[in-house]
Amino acid sequence: MKFHFGLFLVICDDPELASTLTHIQQDMDIRVWVPNKQSHLQSSLIEACEDTAGNEVLIKGDITKPAFFQQWKEHNPICVVLSIKDSEKYLIVRENILTELPEARILNLQIGNPKDIPRKLGDSDRELMLSWAELLRQPISAELRHIESTHRVKKLKDILDESDKIGLLLQPDPDPDGIASALALRTLLGRNKVSTPILSFGKVTRPENLAMLKLLDLEIVTINPDELYQYDRVVLLDTQPSHFPFALQHVEVIIDHHPMTESYAHVPYCDIRSRYGSTSTILTEYLRAAAVHIGQRLATALLYGIKADTLHLNREVIEADLYAFMSLYPSINYNLLRRMEKPELPMKFASVLAHALLSVESRDTVLVTCLGHVMREDLIPQIADFLLQFEGVEWMVCAGVFEQSIVVSVRNVGYVKSAGDVVKRVISGFGHGGGHRTMAKAVIPLEEWRMRFGSLSNENIRNTLLDLFVAEVS
Repeated sequence: MKFHFGLFLVICDDPELASTLTHIQQDMDIRVWVPNKQSHLQSSLIEACEDTAGNEVLIKGDITKPAFFQQWKEHNPICVVLSIKDSEKYLIVRENILTELPEARILNLQIGNPKDIPRKLGDSDRELMLSWAELLRQPISAELRHIESTHRVKKLKDILDESDKIGLLLQPDPDPDGIASALALRTLLGRNKVSTPILSFGKVTRPENLAMLKLLDLEIVTINPDELYQYDRVVLLDTQPSHFPFALQHVEVIIDHHPMTESYAHVPYCDIRSRYGSTSTILTEYLRAAAVHIGQRLATALLYGIKADTLHLNREVIEADLYAFMSLYPSINYNLLRRMEKPELPMKFASVLAHALLSVESRDTVLVTCLGHVMREDLIPQIADFLLQFEGVEWMVCAGVFEQSIVVSVRNVGYVKSAGDVVKRVISGFGHGGGHRTMAKAVIPLEEWRMRFGSLSNENIRNTLLDLFVAEVS
């Protein structure tokens, strides 16, 4: 079942606009006002919205009366789209919304010149007024996301602002998307590395990620799970509690773009958007909604985070990712970005690649290799990315033994089954993992492998994984 975040209330006398909005808004529960009395406007609104959303979204009532809006007081958040041509009626309705729904965000669409209509009214941060001319120049979905993000930022700050020490927890061996998101949230909160350190249960190992930390002058503190008690609030960025093989002591905030693997109803703030290509996109929207200046260093980090998680905008990208990318691009440092994207590869990568090429086994469109024991976990996904380029390969499975687990990186070409779903089915009952449509990861404890499949030889690991994945994707 799709999770809806709050109420989206449409008050307008334009059937075409009402119909368009019911198409666009997918993240909130929609209600569209129609007049009580039978009229041409009532008939037109009903006809326009029945085709897209059905009768359940239509709400009859008198919008000039406060009672109509009082029924929505318990909803939180509320986004109201207001567009009424009759100026006298418009003023009455607007006052009713401001008075009866004091927490509502309002997208106010008016006829007129953009120069004569301010984007915000007075000192209020809850109402965005746009002219139709300006709206035609900007995606309406971006304006709707802006309003929603304004509310989310307020709720997020209410939870975090009074905390003395906040831990920004990333996945083990953090990637550019997680690192950029942590830097963005720290900036949003106006904090520093002492009060709000970036944490991980594992060290950063990939060359490009190490280069990113060095060039941005960032530090990631490696801790163990028992040390989380030191932090008043723990924020998970670009990951979720279920991604860890152990229970976390406490988590107050989750911001992520990976598919939700379980319910987090107990977490005070949870923003998981699996349709988004990166968590950096979500944080960019937060910063824009809060009117926080995005400097060159932060813009470069966020744009790199978006590029890294979407394979240069070639994988699982939606309009929100493109909009964030375009808004950041004019502010980045191109030389800094280039140096992060093209770090030198260590010489040991050559010998690992040679071993991988000699060990590959294929069947149908699945290619599998096992690297044996590796000193660095990041070599496994790097080899997987490289070997997916071979002709006729739709699935690439690369395994390696790292510390006390078999780590498996899975890649596919994008037009086949979801890699994340396939991985979860393959390792169900003896490992943990998941991911996106085109890339996924599994971690299998060595003892679990021995109990189920026996030998830990490279050949047995490779052949067993080949059988498991071919059976699942064929």
